[in-house]
Amino acid sequence: MTSKTVAPIDVTTIRATYDRLLWGVDISADEWEDLGGLVRGHVGLLVKDIAALVPRLRDHQQFVARWLLVQSRRMLRTSRGNDSPEQLRDLATQCRALLVLHERPGTLHPPA
Repeated sequence: MTSKTVAPIDVTTIRATYDRLLWGVDISADEWEDLGGLVRGHVGLLVKDIAALVPRLRDHQQFVARWLLVQSRRMLRTSRGNDSPEQLRDLATQCRALLVLHERPGTLHPPA
């Protein structure tokens, strides 16, 4: 893979992960740990995808994307693998926002 290549985005798996984190009940400690690893990976993948897309986004979408990227990178930097359920839910919410932008970026400028 080159630095500009982004792995395929598996939206079904990403949705299942953040849905479980945001609305799941009876989540065991082991499952929290597993879900935390998954959501961190999903956010990292989506950050790369959105970062590659930013130059082609228009106006407000580009502003939103840049804000999401800054916040997502900060969250990933401070995530230590032993995050609280609240921190993982925050990361899941961020993941959801990134996925929405991935799926609905709006009208794009042509590739450079």
